[in-house]
Amino acid sequence: MKQKIWILLSLFLLSASLHAEKVIYVHGMSLTESNEACQDKTVCAYWKVPPVGDYVYVGYDGRRNPFVSDSSGGSVRLLQMLNKYCRKDQGKSCRLIDDSLGGFTGAGTVSMYNKTGIYNILYATQIVSAEGGSEIANLGDTAIDILKVVFNIQGGLGDALIQSRDAIQSLVTTSARSLFDHNRNNGTLFYHLAAKKSIFIADPFLPGEDDSLVAFHSSCGYRSVGAFSKCMGEKIRSCALCFWETPKLITPWDGHYMHPLVPITGLDIPHAEGHNDVKYHGVP
Repeated sequence: MKQKIWILLSLFLLSASLHAEKVIYVHGMSLTESNEACQDKTVCAYWKVPPVGDYVYVGYDGRRNPFVSDSSGGSVRLLQMLNKYCRKDQGKSCRLIDDSLGGFTGAGTVSMYNKTGIYNILYATQIVSAEGGSEIANLGDTAIDILKVVFNIQGGLGDALIQSRDAIQSLVTTSARSLFDHNRNNGTLFYHLAAKKSIFIADPFLPGEDDSLVAFHSSCGYRSVGAFSKCMGEKIRSCALCFWETPKLITPWDGHYMHPLVPITGLDIPHAEGHNDVKYHGVP
């Protein structure tokens, strides 16, 4: 009898391990160097706070458009992890934790490459997500100067930021919003963490509340660009001074929700601190 119980327990533990939920971290823009060495590892300098649980990092060249079709591209690297840890036909499941540019990378990969549902991606946590692009990117090379201030990058490292032009260009709002169907989540739910602590140099360029690099229309997953002061649905006009217009209700993309631990007015932290608190990495 004891032997039968032990066999049943062993089978249960084996089944649980085979169906364990893998947590996949997708980093944002690398700024001055590539994070390719983080691929399929449990240590990555980009993430300052060690996660908990069964996790792995995606590592890619965050200085480039994440949808470039080569071995260092963000979407290519993420697909490698999805094929290894998330195949539904192999009884596997996973969830994503996407930060900044990683929110654009993760949402686009899910939309474009999981149309058949081959990957069982339970949900994605979108931390200060740039899924809808950024008006800072719209500024071209001026964006590099703003990044230097936001991340306190000086000297030679500041010059190295020029290598990030490709990634910055990918986040031009019109490009980021037209690249893929943001409403096509293919069964994956997206939970947003928006931040609102901004600095003076960015405020003139970002509409509504922002975190110095990304405005709420992007970090909250809104269908339209606009000056929003809260997430998950707000009536706004097409411009701040268009008083003759009736405010129109704008809602997030399908399957996009607020993180349950985050108020609809966002967290009072800057963009760079969005991924530092592990309590927001998952959804309770």
